[in-house]
Amino acid sequence: MEHSHAKQIVAQLRGSLSGKASDGWDVVVSAGTMCYQWKGRRMVSDSRLETTETVRLIRPYGRYYIVHREGREALVRATDVMLLMTEPLSKIKLTDKMERLLVRDYMKQKRTFASYHYEQIRDEQAVHFAEETLSGRWYIPSLPHTLAVRDVRTFDWNKMLPPVNNNSFLFQLHYLTTVNQLTHAYEVTQDERYLHYAHQIIDSWQSHHPLHGGPRGRVAYHAHGTAIRVFHILRFFEAYRQAPIHHDARVTCRLLHLLYEHATLLATPTFYRPLHNHGLFQDMALFAIASCFPEFDRSADWRRIARARLNKQLDICLSEDGTHLEHSPGYHVYVYHTLSRFRDWADLNGFTLPEGIGRIDRMPKRLLHFIKPNQTLPIVGDTGGQLRGSRLIPRIETFPELAFAMSGGTQGQCPEELLANLGSQYAVMREYWHHAKRPFRDATYILMTAGYHGGAHKHADDLSLELYGLGRDFIVETGRYGYVDGPERAQALRVAAHNTVHRLGEELDLSIERIGESGILEVKEARKQMTATGVSRLIGKGAIHTRHVVYDKARTLVVFDRIVAPEADLFVQRFHLAPGLDLVSGTPEEHNVRFKDASNRAIQFIQLLKSEEAYMALEPSHVSMRDLEWTPRQQVVSIEHGSEVRFLTLIRLDRTGKRVVDTKVEERDGMYIVSYWIENGGKHVIHVPCEESRDV
Repeated sequence: MEHSHAKQIVAQLRGSLSGKASDGWDVVVSAGTMCYQWKGRRMVSDSRLETTETVRLIRPYGRYYIVHREGREALVRATDVMLLMTEPLSKIKLTDKMERLLVRDYMKQKRTFASYHYEQIRDEQAVHFAEETLSGRWYIPSLPHTLAVRDVRTFDWNKMLPPVNNNSFLFQLHYLTTVNQLTHAYEVTQDERYLHYAHQIIDSWQSHHPLHGGPRGRVAYHAHGTAIRVFHILRFFEAYRQAPIHHDARVTCRLLHLLYEHATLLATPTFYRPLHNHGLFQDMALFAIASCFPEFDRSADWRRIARARLNKQLDICLSEDGTHLEHSPGYHVYVYHTLSRFRDWADLNGFTLPEGIGRIDRMPKRLLHFIKPNQTLPIVGDTGGQLRGSRLIPRIETFPELAFAMSGGTQGQCPEELLANLGSQYAVMREYWHHAKRPFRDATYILMTAGYHGGAHKHADDLSLELYGLGRDFIVETGRYGYVDGPERAQALRVAAHNTVHRLGEELDLSIERIGESGILEVKEARKQMTATGVSRLIGKGAIHTRHVVYDKARTLVVFDRIVAPEADLFVQRFHLAPGLDLVSGTPEEHNVRFKDASNRAIQFIQLLKSEEAYMALEPSHVSMRDLEWTPRQQVVSIEHGSEVRFLTLIRLDRTGKRVVDTKVEERDGMYIVSYWIENGGKHVIHVPCEESRDV
C-alpha cells in the first residue's frame, strides 16, 4: 500500500481517459504481476495477472504506470513491466516532460550493446588520464597534450584555450577524447566520479556548440571530428544508462537529442565528405546511431543512406587489389585498423554492414609491401615515420607474412613476392626477405608513388621515391610535419619537398581536372633486374613525365626521367637525403657526388646524360620523421632545359668504401645500356627502358 500524493493521483485518475495521455507506448505485463486500484485515498491490490498481457500505457506516475486494461484503468509497478514503443521516437518526444520519463525508463530497459572503441588505450592509461582530468588537467593526445580546466561548468570552449598551432589538438579536444578516457576508466573501475564528470564535459560542450540557433564552429563540427565524437558519446551513453545511479530523464533525453542532431547533420549532403576517409567515418557514425537506436523516427533512412554511401566510398577509396587510394601508406593502416574493428563491432551486435566491407580483407596483403626492413612505413603523403609494432593491425597473427615483416623476420611466414604494383599507385621493389648472410634490416627497399585520386592527403609528390638500404634511409620523403597552420606544413606539401621532377619555380598541377592523370604502369622483373615505371601529366602545361626506376639487386639503381613538353622550359630533379649523410667526394660541377654517414654507409649520385647547360647543386632541406620535428638535411638538385628533357641518374649504395669510378651509356633497341665500374671491382650492366610512356 502507498498513501503519499493520494489526492493528486486520485484527481488524475478521475479523468485519465479524457485527459492528457501518452501516445505511442504499450507495456508488457508478465503473468503473476499485481495490478492496483485506488479506493478513496488508498491504493489496494486488485488482481494478479494469470497470463502475460500487452496493454496500453496512459501515463507514468511515480514508481507506477497507469495502464488501460479490460475497459478500465489500473496501476502497475514500473519495475514489473516492460515498455514497448509503438510509435517512433521523434525530437518532439525528447522535449515533452511526460515523454521524457518514459524514454528514460525505456532506455534503462533496452538491450545492451557492445560499444565501438575508436581510440584504443590501456586500462591503466585510461584511469591515469581520468584522474588527471578530475584534477583539471585534461590529457589531449596531440601536443601540447595538456589543457588546464579549473571548472568545467564555467569553461569556455572558445575563449579559454591556450595559443596552439596544432590543429590536431583542437580536433581531439572537440571530438571529446577526454569523455572517452573517463568512460573507459569507469568501465574498468565502476567509479561513478568518472561518469559524472564525463557528463559535465558533454553538457558543457553541447551548451557551447548548438547545432541550431548559433554559429556552427568549423573546428567543433569538423567532418571527421563530428563522426568520432559520435562514437565517444555512444560509448558514454551505453555506460551511463547501465550504471546503477539515478538517471535524470532530462539528461537521458538531452543526450539522445544530441545524437539525433548529429545523425541529422551526418546525413546532410552538404556536410558529407565523399571521396575521402572523413566520409567513411561519417558513414560509420551515422550507421552506428541508426543501428543502436532503431527507435528514432529517421533511423531507417539514416541506415539506408549510411550503407549506400559506405559501399560507394569503399568502392572508390580501395583499389581492386585492396590498396587504399588516399596517397598515404599510413592511412592504409589507419583505415584498415578502423574498419576491421568496426566490422567486429557490427558482427558482435548483430548489425549488418554493406557487402562492400568485405573488400578490406585484401588490405593486409597490400600492407605487407609497405613495411620497410626497419619496420617503419615510407613517409609518403601524410605518413609518420614512427616504428610500427605488432599492434599495427588487429589479429596480426592471422596474417603470417605480415607478421614476418613486422617482426623483422623472427615470426610468421617468409613472403615470396619481392616486387609489387599496389593499386597502380605504389611501386615496391625489395632486395630480399631473407638472406643467409645478411640481416633482415639490411635489405634494399625502393618505393615509388604516382597517383591522383582527389585531395585527401595528396602532396605534390607524383613519381617521387624513397630508397632504403644497409640498415638506414638514404633518399627519403619530407613527411607530413603535422596538421598545423605553419610554414613547415606548407613546405612539406610542395613539390620542392619531394624526390621528383618539376618545372623550376612552379608546383604540380593538382586541379581537379588532373585527377586520374598519373599512376604506376608496371613493376616487373627481367634480365635479373627489377623495373618500375610510372607516368604523370601533373607536371603541367601539357607535358608528360615518365620515370623508370631500374634496380640491379646489387644496391645500384638507375632513375630515368623523361619529360616531353610542348615548349622548352627549365626542369628540376630533386633527391632529398636522409639526415646524417655528408659529402665526402665529388662535386656538383662534376655531376658526381658521394655522401657517407658515421658508419661508412655511402650513397653516390652520377648524372649520366648531362647537357652542356646542365646544372647540379647541393641545397638545404628538412625532414619530419615525426610530427613537429623539422630536421635539417641536404638535397641533390639537377636542372636541365628543353622541350624533351632527360635525366639518367645512377645511384649506388655501399659500405665497403668502393665508389663507382667509370660509366658508359649506349642506346639501342629502345634501351639505355648503362655500364659502370666499381673501384677494385668488375663491370656491371643495367638495362633501362628509354621509350616514352603516355598511358596512365
